[in-house]
Amino acid sequence: MNNLVTLDEARDHLRLDEGPDDTWLATWIPVVSEAVALWLKDEWRLYQPEVDSDGEPVLDSDGRPVVVLDSDGEPVVRWAVKAACLVELASQYRFREGEGKDNVMPADAGHGYVLNKASTALLAPLRRPTVA
Repeated sequence: MNNLVTLDEARDHLRLDEGPDDTWLATWIPVVSEAVALWLKDEWRLYQPEVDSDGEPVLDSDGRPVVVLDSDGEPVVRWAVKAACLVELASQYRFREGEGKDNVMPADAGHGYVLNKASTALLAPLRRPTVA
């Protein structure tokens, strides 16, 4: 799986210059990208779907949406997914030993507590629901 945000996007969001935090970012960008992907459950949900002339998603032979590819042939990350990754990175950067008290996702919320509240709010409309 590709990282969902670039090092430059993360630096811009965190208002960091190139420097010693790059090592931390190089570790955490893939970690957060994977956490977001696992939370959404289906990899195709990470990417912008291709739509037909009626605005309906184009489906492949398995019934999954076909994703938009950029000029390099890489899938285009949805804006909400990119924003959720940046928000999660900011939270992890600020609270390196754990979650801040106001951004904790309580276990009884019904959808786990892997990501913080703000990231979860951005991603919730994209997630496949699970019935136990």
